Amino acid sequence: MPRELALAGRGLGLAVLTVLAWKVLTRPMGVGDAGSLLGFFHGVDLIFHEAGHVIFGLFGQFMHVVGGSLMQVLAPAVCAGAFLWRGQYASASAPLFWTGESLTDLAIYVADGRAMRLPLLADGLIHDWNWLLGRLGLLQQAEALGRFTFALGALTVLAALAMLALDCWRCWLTPASDAM
Repeated sequence: MPRELALAGRGLGLAVLTVLAWKVLTRPMGVGDAGSLLGFFHGVDLIFHEAGHVIFGLFGQFMHVVGGSLMQVLAPAVCAGAFLWRGQYASASAPLFWTGESLTDLAIYVADGRAMRLPLLADGLIHDWNWLLGRLGLLQQAEALGRFTFALGALTVLAALAMLALDCWRCWLTPASDAM
């Protein structure tokens, strides 16, 4: 791939992820707008969340409940890890960003563990984080744990941006004769 094309792709990716990062990092800790871009991302996160309940449900009730949140974060993290393993840092930045976005999305659910104001998919379902934190004796810390989860997500989003920026810089410094 020509250096200029590789640099342009990385630069465009960095610009897009920077705009998305602003939206993710300024998202409210409550019910969001389902029609927004973050609403779309929430829908994707939700698909993996619900799949996690099914997959991890094979390992008992606790894993069934925690499995939704685990899969929601694990799916993009595994994708990022696969790219990192191959040394493809620009490619790894997108799923790493998604991991951070997913953590900030999850943080809203964690923080709601005690209040249970968020709507669930259907009546009669349990609130995962109310159940989990209740079993662990941490229900009173739901909001603090949600803020901690959000901070982890924010740091992950920023790490993805930094990784892509550094890879863009590396591409810029690479002589035009070297293949990308």
